[in-house]
Amino acid sequence: MENTTDNGSEYTADQIDALREIGNIGASHASTALTTMLHQDILVDIPECFVTKTQDAPYALGDAEQSVVAVYLGAEFGKEKGSMLLILTEDVAKRMTDMLFSQDHDPTKEFDEEDKEAIAEIGNICGSAYLNAISGFLGTTLLPTPPGVAVGMLSAVLEYPAILAAEEHDYLVIIKTHFITEQQRFPAYFIYIPDRKTEKLLMEKFGIQ
Repeated sequence: MENTTDNGSEYTADQIDALREIGNIGASHASTALTTMLHQDILVDIPECFVTKTQDAPYALGDAEQSVVAVYLGAEFGKEKGSMLLILTEDVAKRMTDMLFSQDHDPTKEFDEEDKEAIAEIGNICGSAYLNAISGFLGTTLLPTPPGVAVGMLSAVLEYPAILAAEEHDYLVIIKTHFITEQQRFPAYFIYIPDRKTEKLLMEKFGIQ
């Protein structure tokens, strides 16, 4: 999956760097949790953080028709609710669930209900780690809701979250992520859509009026 960056957003380069550093803290916690869960060393790396217009989100990650797996978490802040999405190609999702089940990778295997449950838990661990990092940065508490999983074309999977986000935001910050083992590197993307109160806190923290 490839990305495009829209530099016309209200975020400065320094602020995007700050968001990336928040993500790095989350990635460190996610690495520890995944290493325990998958019974092998997993490094979660964030090589890039970029901004795209909300309406372009389904197309900012590459081929809009590619098959992906998305894990969705709600992010509750009191009565407010944002969301966090982990986006993986279907092949990467299969490879990660194969690691969890300690089985050989079969690219022809259908992504079944057992795989969905497994990738939901992987997404829950990673998404919760990122939300904890944001909470620590803001001095607040963001509570994740139980994860949901969607499988399908990228454009279709992102359509509903993009509509929700567009009601509140002109731009989304997208965190490019790599899950790294000794033998492989798995690309992924995190998309965080804050609620109004959390976004206001972030803007204040970054000095945006």
